[in-house]
Amino acid sequence: MPLSDVSIQAIRDARALMPIPRAALLFGLRTVQRECGQVGSEEVEVLAELFELPPAQVEGVARFYDLITREPTAPHRFRLCEGVVCAVRGMEAVWDVIRDPAGSPVINEAIITIERGACLGHCDHAPAGLFDGVLVGPLDPPDALRLLTAATAGGISP
Repeated sequence: MPLSDVSIQAIRDARALMPIPRAALLFGLRTVQRECGQVGSEEVEVLAELFELPPAQVEGVARFYDLITREPTAPHRFRLCEGVVCAVRGMEAVWDVIRDPAGSPVINEAIITIERGACLGHCDHAPAGLFDGVLVGPLDPPDALRLLTAATAGGISP
């Protein structure tokens, strides 16, 4: 998907503000992901050109950061923290109800990409999640199921 002129200009502006221009690469990757839903090969090439870097270097940064995805995602994205504090405070019970709601509506993964991930740094609200870039928590199984069911039904827009 081609990147919009507005996003390209925002990336150029961020790059110009940095004493070391490549320091804005993460901003560029996040901008691409927000607009395109992923950082694909075409987007890597665009960023490489904007930052005057080899595509392999852009690719390396994209693969390093856990929240940057190279594969297409659904319109919504939910990531459940699997850090130690979240695990101790019931993350597995939340995960179990999301993956197998036992008679409740099935979460449509064409609408919501559901994944587990590294610590979100939201330990004081454990178990925590990240829904469309917004930290949520503490989550209990019914809360998580309500959030994802509402998004699946169109009650929450991206």
